[in-house]
Amino acid sequence: MPALNVIKPPVDIIEEADRFTVIVDLPGVEPEDVEIKGYDNYIQISGIKRPICGGNYLLMERFSGKFNRKIYFKTGVDMSKATATLKNGVLTIHIPKSEGKIYYSTTTIIIRR
Repeated sequence: MPALNVIKPPVDIIEEADRFTVIVDLPGVEPEDVEIKGYDNYIQISGIKRPICGGNYLLMERFSGKFNRKIYFKTGVDMSKATATLKNGVLTIHIPKSEGKIYYSTTTIIIRR
């Protein structure tokens, strides 16, 4: 059985005094096809990019299929206050730094429209 090809989309991570900003290129991906889970010190971004049309592709260079990315943070973060937007194919996630250690089992970050 062949291994599934899971794409790791490119990201930028910006650290500011009070938060981290994660920017992910997801062209052609709909908000309902993205899931963002927050944990103690990392987030996991996963989802699927669906092909625009069916048929027999002669050439397919643009990625489609499942994607998954884990991003770890070196300091404590407060996932309960994280926000996300997806606009023009760019996912932007703002994650505040925590003042103390905050423990969560899992937090789902909702993408605002």
